[in-house]
Amino acid sequence: MKPDYSDRELDHFIASRIMERKGVLPYTSDIGPAWQVVDKMMRKYLCEIKLDVFLGVSGDLWIASFYSPIRSRRYESKGKTAPLAICRAAKEAFLDLVGD
Repeated sequence: MKPDYSDRELDHFIASRIMERKGVLPYTSDIGPAWQVVDKMMRKYLCEIKLDVFLGVSGDLWIASFYSPIRSRRYESKGKTAPLAICRAAKEAFLDLVGD
């Protein structure tokens, strides 16, 4: 059985605040919905994305960062999976860009 790297609380935040939806998708555990978050961040908040992976004996580590050229700021986060790293970075960017 593979480990569960989802974050249901973050899924709910992403759905309601960033995606502005009532239904919750598995944003933190599925690359398809996570990529919808990337698309929204790029289109609505004019962010660029950078996604890196480090493979090693201690396991995989994904690093996602959104860059806002308007604010000249980078919002970076890490996770054991790409979707989790993307969602964590998106939340950090969103909270700063929207001012919540």
